[in-house]
Amino acid sequence: MSPFLFACILFAWLLPTGALASEEGPEGFDKLASVAAFDELMQTVNQLRNAILEDAANEREASEGMRFILRTLAMSQDVTGDGYPAAPHFARMDTARRKAGGDNPDGEYYTLAWEGTRDYKITGNIGSADHFSFSVLSMQPTGRSKSLGYANERTLGADENGDYTLWLTAKKPEAPGYWIKTGPSAGFGSVLVREYFGDRETERPATLEVEVIGRKPSDPLSPSSDQEIARSIQMTRFAFQGIGLLHRYVSPSLDATPNQFKRRNSDDFGADISSPDNLYLIGTYAVGPDEALIVEVDPLDVRFWNFAIENPWHESVDYAQRTTSLTHDAVSLDPDGKVRFLVAQGPTDYPNALETAGHSRGFMTFRWVGERDTVTPLPEVTRLPLAEALKQARAQSKAQPSAE
Repeated sequence: MSPFLFACILFAWLLPTGALASEEGPEGFDKLASVAAFDELMQTVNQLRNAILEDAANEREASEGMRFILRTLAMSQDVTGDGYPAAPHFARMDTARRKAGGDNPDGEYYTLAWEGTRDYKITGNIGSADHFSFSVLSMQPTGRSKSLGYANERTLGADENGDYTLWLTAKKPEAPGYWIKTGPSAGFGSVLVREYFGDRETERPATLEVEVIGRKPSDPLSPSSDQEIARSIQMTRFAFQGIGLLHRYVSPSLDATPNQFKRRNSDDFGADISSPDNLYLIGTYAVGPDEALIVEVDPLDVRFWNFAIENPWHESVDYAQRTTSLTHDAVSLDPDGKVRFLVAQGPTDYPNALETAGHSRGFMTFRWVGERDTVTPLPEVTRLPLAEALKQARAQSKAQPSAE
């Protein structure tokens, strides 16, 4: 740590509480649109704080909820507030520690901000991941977004080398590539990129580049105006509020009957949460410290699927340190052709074991990429004492397939 950085940290610790705060700014500053937007954001932060404390069932959930609020705010500012459509970049939503919004532990998410008065060209290589897609979204007055277009690794039109071009323009370009119409009437919006890996160690990630058509990187940009900054703060607030309350309004909610699954797709969630070919079996779980869930499912014949555990705030449980998700490439099939997962609060030596990291409740999600009309049997969930669950699951893994 540099001496200067250490001095700054020490100064922050020694500074009296409230020393940087004042009742009002200099005359006129508190009338700025950006200041008003900031005040609204702070009110929303406090509202989410109260909602988390109301919904928390114990001290751990409350504490993690406070951290969740900060992570969600940081992500919302990073990917939305700092989107800067005049010179946009692809911002990564999740990190090794920051996970929110019901994220896929076996995937990556990136966003890009655009505005309809500019045209954009996105290029790169699709890589070798099982799934790679673009959802082009337009912000609505409600704070939610609607879809303007969607393309994935099959429809993007990549060449034999995997190189692709995606145009976001008011008029269809003559040059080759996949086109999604934007234009001034589309207002402001975002591009959400999803990339899912069956096996991260062997698959090659996609690449992403963006340019504003007609603008050189060296061209100077005007300083941000008060209205532009106010809008970026408002966008941050919309994203923050939406992700922060997912546990309440995305079905099933946190208070739903546990250890059951429901089928869900983008018609249920909305285009700003799910894409057309992302399908789900989602439910809440309840499991005690000396218990386990046996989750039995028929494997899906699709491009990608996985099963993941989340905490009560729709954060995927710390997959960097624990086994909290498994993909189609990682699971072991039983002799009868089924996949049986054993979900417990801690680690076990069962082949398809997942852990909740000590959480007694939260969300569990099967997600897959396939045809829209794919219908799969709902998983069967059995709640048992841990020792009995291990015994039963191991017996099934050694059973002979039935003769049919």
